[in-house]
Amino acid sequence: MSSDLLSTAVTGLRVAQSSLSTSGHNIANANVEGYSRQVVRAETNPATPQGGIFIGNGANVASVDRQVNEFLTEQLRRDTTLFHDLETFQSNIAQLDTLLSDGATGLSGAFESFFASMQNGADDPTSIPSRQLIVSESENLSDRFNTVYGRLISIGNSINTGIETAVSEINSLVTNVADLNLKIADALGSGNGQPNDLLDQRDQTLRELSKYISFQTYEQGFGEVNILIASGQNLVVGSESRELAVIDDPADPERKQVVFVSDVAQRQIPSDALGGELGGLFRFRDESLTDTYNNIGRIAVVMADTFNDIHGQGLDLQNNFGGNFFYDVNDDDIALDRVIGSSENPPPNDRILRAYIQDASQLELSDYEVSMVNDGMYSITRLSDDTEIARNTLSGSYPFSAEFEGIELVFERGSFQAGDSFVVQAVRSGARDFSSSLVNPEELAFASPLLTDTSLSNIGSAEISAGQLISLTDNDGDGLPLFATPGQMSPPLVVRFVSEDTYEILDNSDPGNPVSLSPPITNQRYIRGVDNVLFSSDPGETQVLMNGADTGLPAGSTPAVGGGALLNGYASETITILKPSPVAGAAPISHTILTAADASARTTASLLSNVEGVSANASTYAELSGTSNLTRTSPLQININGEDLIEYEFDSGTGTFVVATQVPDPATEEADFNDYIASRINENENLQALGVSAFAAYDSVSGVEEIQIRSSQGDDIQISLEADAGGPDAVNVSDGVNPVVALNGNGAGVSSAIAVGGTIDVRLADTLTLETAPSPSGLFGDSTAADFVQSTYLGIQASIRGNPQQGDTFTLNFNFDAASDNRNALAMVQLESEKTVGGGVTSYSGSYASLVETVGIDTSSSRINRDASEQVLEQSEGLRNSISAVNLDEEASDLIRFEQLYSANAQVISVARDLFDRLINSL
Repeated sequence: MSSDLLSTAVTGLRVAQSSLSTSGHNIANANVEGYSRQVVRAETNPATPQGGIFIGNGANVASVDRQVNEFLTEQLRRDTTLFHDLETFQSNIAQLDTLLSDGATGLSGAFESFFASMQNGADDPTSIPSRQLIVSESENLSDRFNTVYGRLISIGNSINTGIETAVSEINSLVTNVADLNLKIADALGSGNGQPNDLLDQRDQTLRELSKYISFQTYEQGFGEVNILIASGQNLVVGSESRELAVIDDPADPERKQVVFVSDVAQRQIPSDALGGELGGLFRFRDESLTDTYNNIGRIAVVMADTFNDIHGQGLDLQNNFGGNFFYDVNDDDIALDRVIGSSENPPPNDRILRAYIQDASQLELSDYEVSMVNDGMYSITRLSDDTEIARNTLSGSYPFSAEFEGIELVFERGSFQAGDSFVVQAVRSGARDFSSSLVNPEELAFASPLLTDTSLSNIGSAEISAGQLISLTDNDGDGLPLFATPGQMSPPLVVRFVSEDTYEILDNSDPGNPVSLSPPITNQRYIRGVDNVLFSSDPGETQVLMNGADTGLPAGSTPAVGGGALLNGYASETITILKPSPVAGAAPISHTILTAADASARTTASLLSNVEGVSANASTYAELSGTSNLTRTSPLQININGEDLIEYEFDSGTGTFVVATQVPDPATEEADFNDYIASRINENENLQALGVSAFAAYDSVSGVEEIQIRSSQGDDIQISLEADAGGPDAVNVSDGVNPVVALNGNGAGVSSAIAVGGTIDVRLADTLTLETAPSPSGLFGDSTAADFVQSTYLGIQASIRGNPQQGDTFTLNFNFDAASDNRNALAMVQLESEKTVGGGVTSYSGSYASLVETVGIDTSSSRINRDASEQVLEQSEGLRNSISAVNLDEEASDLIRFEQLYSANAQVISVARDLFDRLINSL
């Protein structure tokens, strides 16, 4: 009996001893991170049957268990990953926010100082010190751009270092997990129960790993845990581990990639699958840092390009056009640097591409990937939203250009082949390249080269604006002829009002005899009460003219003798307007117009103007000369469009109507007679309603007095002459192009009446074309001829406002010695607020302020998200600790309890020994 009691007490003593040891172990590891509290699980030994009953045999230690909750452990890892992702992103973007928003390090203060100096220079354009200040401030602005770019490079380098450090830590932790897997498997294989401390160490290692990268775990048996990262690669399988590596991005060596290293190859891990510190680093780099590079770079490119454009249109103190104000954004070396070929492109390494800035205002905040789909086709993808924006076939002849979103990509030469890949960084390095090109203050081009003036002899009150130079080049980048000759405008121009509501612009090289331009600018309608712009502002606009000698006189002459209507003789014609389809590769959109035979220019022009992008201007011109052949003998009469012009009065002596005394004698007073006829036309209300006006002039070339008659609306001008059959009474009619037709009033001439047809000039917006059929002859001639269309763009602009009178003139010429002219300087000052960035959405400073605001908002929201995730992490840690952490008060209580248990079992042993001694002594 004592023996059974002794063995039972010994089992209890052992359980108590194990419990005391476990509590001591818990207390000893209370401050060890990741340690899970352990608890002895005791169980009753099998009882012994005796005399129909079971006698207990004490207890034993079944196991020592860790107090863990696998769900909470996994949740803690996920929360740890999220917190460190947000923490890493927030710490980096806060640094970026400080850089951009601080007046001492950002661009805002530099913009203000620079434009203040520009305004000061514009206020006093002759001041050399003011000009020198602009030179200095332009250098300071360049330094600020360069400094900000350098800081961004430093941040980028720190990101690369952080990526390399994180990957090194990951590889070390992954190796530790694999080693612990082996130890745990060995321990379990020995049959000695759960290796709790090893399991805690592995859980803690996994939590450390969760700081750097997102992953999942799954068990494969023998207590081993495998690690699977989000992209699908196994970092740990049992006791074997794989590594991650950091390599240069093949498309951009300055950027790092994380790859999974396997026995076969290296596979890139998508940045959005990383999580943890790595995810935060990549997210900051690929989003905030890249956007900042492109934002600041775009501002630099747009500012340099727009300043250079305007500065190049002004005159410096030596009457020379200005050079570059800032660096040339289309320098060949810079254009070459904008395109980066992938290091994985197959040899030979002979591909040369350059990216030129075609329209800085259309630049996007994105890089582009150019991929060769096959040996003859390329694809261009905008990387900011992964959208393909162009796909086309190389011509096979180099250089070959592709234009997209303000960029001209030139395939200069090389063996382009399927699989080739290139990255176009149009604006990323703009802040790095930004520099001032000014050297001397005298080089600042403050003056405008265009000078406008109002003739002192003008009768009306109209005024012409100061005018401005828009561009020195056309839509293709070729130089315009107007200012091609240094120091002069060729030709100088004169605006002449042929009526109160119609004007023309002429070549004024010979002020005594202005001539038409090529293409002509005639019959321009003047609208009172508004600013009437004089020139086209569309660099791509073209003009098609009626076919001169193939229309008009004498084709339109129809003798009145013998009856019949007066017809202009114009044939019917099919005219087609073509517009490119908005769908790439599709056939162009066409509009077909069929003109009627003998239709007036006004009618045809109206049909053409109904097509979007087409502006058809109809007018009719006729000249009357040789009026000195006329006599004042009845029934002399000149009739224009049904309106008699020569006045008659009743002669009471003869009882007949005779030519009025106020009518000058054309035979002796030809100029006065012509003035009289012109005034009669201009005073006739019916003719005014038709837009018909007249002007008596002397042609200094031919030496002929003439009456110039115009119909501003393009109706036919019908002229008839009636005179006494006994006199010579004849006049000559011309349309200014074709041979003169004689009108003989006595019936012996060619004709006593004629219809002069009008002309049409058709202006086509950029990309529109006009085709005619039949092609060789007709109203507009052969549309395949090289000179069929002509550009209307002169590169200048001016406007007239007020109330002009017939004969008023305004001149436009070169602005000589204009040191005090500040118009071009004011245009550059205006760039501070002008919306030149992002498709005309915002200004330089506005774009920068938007960037600062965006980064500030992201910084604030990331801080809020980081704080929220920190609270969630603390809650998860609290839940985990409530189950797994060591509670010293509880352990102290357990020590007392287990000590009492130990003492009680010792007392049982003492009783058993005493009983045994008594039994021995009794024997």
